Amino acid sequence: DASKVVVGYTGGYIGVFDAFSAVLEGVAGLGEGPRVAWDDLRDAPADVRTQPNKILAHDTLPLTVSVHEDGSLRLLDLRSRSNVLSMQAHNGPATSVSVHPSGLQMLSGGVDGFVRTWDIRQQSMLFESHMHGGKLGEGCAAVSFHPTAPMLASGGADGRVNVLSMVPR
Repeated sequence: DASKVVVGYTGGYIGVFDAFSAVLEGVAGLGEGPRVAWDDLRDAPADVRTQPNKILAHDTLPLTVSVHEDGSLRLLDLRSRSNVLSMQAHNGPATSVSVHPSGLQMLSGGVDGFVRTWDIRQQSMLFESHMHGGKLGEGCAAVSFHPTAPMLASGGADGRVNVLSMVPR
């Protein structure tokens, strides 16, 4: 929905604003349960986990995808205000996420140096590879799917950029 802006806070909250009026419409605290709090800031839940490190909007579904300091990967349905998926994606902070142009897969990276590909429908990991060495407590800093070619890329604190083909050999 192009009329919404999603913002992450260090306290673990995700705020949704109207893009035109800049009015806060709600705050989601992504706890463990299937429902999330969606009220104003005064009523935001106290049991929120850790800060989101990257948030993005799904291109075709009313979802936000986020990765968090506690290593979790989460999908929040903006219409039903429910936590669709919450899983441990990385051992240590998750730093980056990308959604495949098909809308069916996600890519995540973390300070553990791993890059992982996820199936949104099956809510399962498809592929993982340790692609970056740790440097100054960091590993993978950025991940992205190519917009048209079957490729993915990752960049890390080790100064490496990896580009992989997604075509099976």
